[in-house]
Amino acid sequence: MFKIIFALFSALALASPIQAGTLKGEVKYTGKIPDPVVHQTGKFKKVCGPEIQGESLILENQKVKNVVVWLDGKMAKKLKNKPGTYSINQKNCTYSPHVLAMPKGSELQILTSDPINHNIHTYSFDNDPINIMFLPGQDYSQEMEEPEVVKVSCDLHGWMEAYIVVTPNSYFAVTGNDGAFEIKDVPPGKYTLRLWHEELGEEFRKIEIGKNVTQVNFNFTELATPESQ
Repeated sequence: MFKIIFALFSALALASPIQAGTLKGEVKYTGKIPDPVVHQTGKFKKVCGPEIQGESLILENQKVKNVVVWLDGKMAKKLKNKPGTYSINQKNCTYSPHVLAMPKGSELQILTSDPINHNIHTYSFDNDPINIMFLPGQDYSQEMEEPEVVKVSCDLHGWMEAYIVVTPNSYFAVTGNDGAFEIKDVPPGKYTLRLWHEELGEEFRKIEIGKNVTQVNFNFTELATPESQ
């Protein structure tokens, strides 16, 4: 009898109290494609190259890269947050990555691989702004405490732009070239799925996550106006 009770207790201890689900989806843009943006580097061409392609809208077979999605809403306030260290590099006179997402409380590490000076400048409301001249090989770190979308630019090279999306929790994803995203180990429940993209703007979608895979797709047919971004 003792063995049966012990075995049952052990099985219950090993079992997960809540079977988590997975959120998957993709983001497409099927509207009119704007003309490519090409930046001339002028006097910096020896280091940067003569021109640099804009990265505000990167498409491959209508699939959109650099879209950030994350879970929000009342249920999301109970989700665990796991801050970490996330890096953005000033390399080849661009920011890499162009879009960086991180949960609140994470450490932002700014690096520079270029042999020339840069002046990184962040535009934020809820986090301390950054406005620093970087010499070759210099780095800088700062904690990003509050959720928001932060624009990044270089005061010395006008074409250099990036975005840092600070999310309220660790349940986020950034789409790659295939426009796909995946968020694993989501406790079942009702959430607000938030989406942000530099050219497509923001979208909010009410979703319910079950124990298996939940599929949520987005299809944009037009770009956002400046007021809605």
